[in-house]
Amino acid sequence: MIEFIFTDKAKAKFKRFNLSEQERIIEKLTGLKNHRNIFTILKKLTLFKYATHRLRIGHYRALLLLSEQDKTNIEFLVVDIGHRKNIYKNF
Repeated sequence: MIEFIFTDKAKAKFKRFNLSEQERIIEKLTGLKNHRNIFTILKKLTLFKYATHRLRIGHYRALLLLSEQDKTNIEFLVVDIGHRKNIYKNF
């Protein structure tokens, strides 16, 4: 089972998006929960200390931190969500 947990910062940014963008993000995360191999969709970040993976959602990016992984459960923290031109500048 794959689980996404939003940090307070990511949750606050998510609430500022308009409704159609929120629905698109939720749809993408829900689709990933049912994917056979999530790591083929996510891009691994190197030399980035606050997040381990990124998810592309149109012009937006979700920065994810792999917090727990075993054979049946994978847990990601959604560290930040934002436009692709600004998301990496915050760290």
